[in-house]
Amino acid sequence: MNQDAYGHVARIGKAIGNGNRLELLELMAQAEQSVDDMARVSRMGVTTVSSHLQVLKNAGLVRTRRDGVRIYYRLAGPEVAGLFVSMKDVAARFLPAPFAADSSTEAGSSRDVVPLIHTIDEARDAFMLDVRRAHEYLAGHYPGAVSIPLDELASRMDEVPRDRRVIVYCRGGFCLLARDAARLMRDKGIDAWAMDEGVLEWRAGGSVELTATA
Repeated sequence: MNQDAYGHVARIGKAIGNGNRLELLELMAQAEQSVDDMARVSRMGVTTVSSHLQVLKNAGLVRTRRDGVRIYYRLAGPEVAGLFVSMKDVAARFLPAPFAADSSTEAGSSRDVVPLIHTIDEARDAFMLDVRRAHEYLAGHYPGAVSIPLDELASRMDEVPRDRRVIVYCRGGFCLLARDAARLMRDKGIDAWAMDEGVLEWRAGGSVELTATA
């Protein structure tokens, strides 16, 4: 057997075999990200993020771009997002407890009260709302989706229609921004639903052709 080949592939598994690194991959699936930006969003220390990124870079999973003194990181390709999604799907099937609809969450949490849209076909003719950060939206979003970052939603609620179903999406299946946004809108009487997938899955599978805004 070709042990070198097995070992080479195993480097990939080792690199992504860490929850914090998976979170960073999800962030980079949205747009290029700096170390400082990823540290702020993930609430990890800058040194910790840098260390995780080095592991991912050494495994060939991320690329970098320097702009002055700042370095930006991005996924090496859509296949990296696909690898994450495949792992997530396998985990959901064979380790289902954390993924189940009735998994333990605090009573009244967004997971408990927000109806979910499971496929993009269910979102046809709806008002699509992107609640990620603005620069993530600009890097690529569902065609025709409107951008209202979650932290601006309460003050911009009048921009959301009340005579159409509203479908909210965010970074991916593990991201709770869409659920939190849908819950906030439903409390205001808006027919809001959350996608249980997002940009990570769309980049991986090509099921949605994302639109970048210049």
